[in-house]
Amino acid sequence: MGQSFNVSHLSPFVDVSRQKFIAELKDEYNALINACAIKNMPDEEIIKDIAETRVLKEIAKGIQTIQYQINTLMTTNGQSPFVTMFMWLDEGDPYIEDTALLIQEILKQRLQGIKNEAGVYITPAFPKLIYVLDENNNLSGGRFDYITELAVKCSAKRMYPDYISAKIMRENYEGNVFTPMGK
Repeated sequence: MGQSFNVSHLSPFVDVSRQKFIAELKDEYNALINACAIKNMPDEEIIKDIAETRVLKEIAKGIQTIQYQINTLMTTNGQSPFVTMFMWLDEGDPYIEDTALLIQEILKQRLQGIKNEAGVYITPAFPKLIYVLDENNNLSGGRFDYITELAVKCSAKRMYPDYISAKIMRENYEGNVFTPMGK
């Protein structure tokens, strides 16, 4: 038996980090202003840009941690845990932009692969990736088509992610979209 989780459940924590970095940067600049007698605080946009750079680095580290933890853990029978990452850009999600950042990083890291004992990049078996195609990412001019293009590139090299259609799922399951594996 395996477990699935929706990547969007991680998205609220991206904004928590973003707000933390913005506050830290303001504190750092205030300390610099006091220490150097600088008169003006940098533009708010500069602070947000620097904070966003830190957010992207934190996302990369976090996804790498998840990936390596799953691939180095063993169940009692010596296998890696059967885990599925469900990647859906749900327009009803208030954190959809952060979910997009997470999915993009997951796909980038899967495209790269993970190093085996010999230092060669390989395709990990887990976590299994399921990418949901919907109106906003089905390569027909949606705002997240660029992520689907990355997913296709990843599939060509690494055989993952698997794809499901939100449209068909809604038709078959009373309007619902959900991960097809796990309890």
